[in-house]
Amino acid sequence: MYRNDLIFDVGMHKGQDTAFYLAKGFRVVAIEANPSLVRWARFRFRREIKRGQLNILNIGVGEKEGVFPFFVSARHSEWSSFDQQTGSRGGCKKVIQVPMLPLEDLMKEHGVPYYLKIDVEGYDVTVLKRVAEIADRPKFVSIENGWGFVVDFLTGLGYDGFKFINQTEVPSMRCPKPCKEGLEIDWTFPAGSSGPFGEETPGVWKSAEEIVVDIDAYWNHPESDSSKRGWYDLHAQLS
Repeated sequence: MYRNDLIFDVGMHKGQDTAFYLAKGFRVVAIEANPSLVRWARFRFRREIKRGQLNILNIGVGEKEGVFPFFVSARHSEWSSFDQQTGSRGGCKKVIQVPMLPLEDLMKEHGVPYYLKIDVEGYDVTVLKRVAEIADRPKFVSIENGWGFVVDFLTGLGYDGFKFINQTEVPSMRCPKPCKEGLEIDWTFPAGSSGPFGEETPGVWKSAEEIVVDIDAYWNHPESDSSKRGWYDLHAQLS
């Protein structure tokens, strides 16, 4: 059974989402492959770490345990990836060796989270597929982008509610009052953060059939410039 007070932030980056989850009162396991970002986050969140609310892991999440090359982007830190093509967009600053664990191993150690956020540039689907390897599932899952085959996979795991959310709108979003997740707080979401989660995400939950229509309309649109049309996260829930 998932743990109601636990969130996995897979792809912590600069900690924008982790900070929100902590403020909401959740315990967080934050996973980040880039050691320089981890060093800064461990200083920034030193109080939360000390009191046991936060555990930051300097690892990657993949299909198997081992040490693998991680490509640090020279242009944008958020583009860094275990996928060479993704991490080398705009030039590769350096290649480092980073330990990797399967997601199910982390859940066996830390527990199944209430919410699983995945944003790991080019490895999102690889991470998501590991959810099939555990008997219990997170109540909520989000993944960057999202395609029809991802919806099919999630449906096969029992997820039956979906939202396809434009991430360019996140900075204008606010937490609802009364709150629906965790503590009631005022929060301003910085650009690049994932935004609200679970029952506080905007819009209505749609069926798999309905959300695939939305997804296809986005990916098949003649205008492919995400700076104009936005980029999306797919959210899923277990009823």
